[in-house]
Amino acid sequence: MNKKILAIIGTVLIASLIAVFLLSPTGHNLMFPGTVDFSFSVGSIHSTITITDNGKTILSEYHAGVLTQMGMNITLAKLTGNSTFYNMTTYPMNLTYVSIGDQGSLSSASIVLPGEWNRTTANQHDPVYNSFNLTAVIYPGAGPYTADCLGVNYEAGIGNNALWGYDTFTEVTGITNTFVITLEVKITIS
Repeated sequence: MNKKILAIIGTVLIASLIAVFLLSPTGHNLMFPGTVDFSFSVGSIHSTITITDNGKTILSEYHAGVLTQMGMNITLAKLTGNSTFYNMTTYPMNLTYVSIGDQGSLSSASIVLPGEWNRTTANQHDPVYNSFNLTAVIYPGAGPYTADCLGVNYEAGIGNNALWGYDTFTEVTGITNTFVITLEVKITIS
């Protein structure tokens, strides 16, 4: 090839790289040789639990929760469309089921709440550009039940292995049908 043509092509390529670097959105870093790197993460899972008995507040707590390994993999599988790589079965898009249980042992490897005794559909509301809220009210049966953890799940059905994230709280015992449990969870992406 002609040296002038090679010089023009080289100049155009360098100008293109500079333009990409200067015009790229905040949060993107130009990395050589020609790869773009940026970060996406679940910023936080926060929950509030309120337990009342005959109208009297027994417990009201607010905490940061934990995203499980399964929750991370399901999120990545949904973002990439690659459930095989992340070893995930197909889950519905609805992350709207909340559960309550008796903790036992919970970790990021947990796929179901230990001692789970209620799972219900939550109301999904207040979606904004980076977060949404889930709210559910649980009316326990006769019991007595013990509760010290709550979960956010992909599927209905007590004991289904679909735990996306969880939180723990101060244990409450002797829960019966006179109790009302309100769960509020805020999920934020950053």
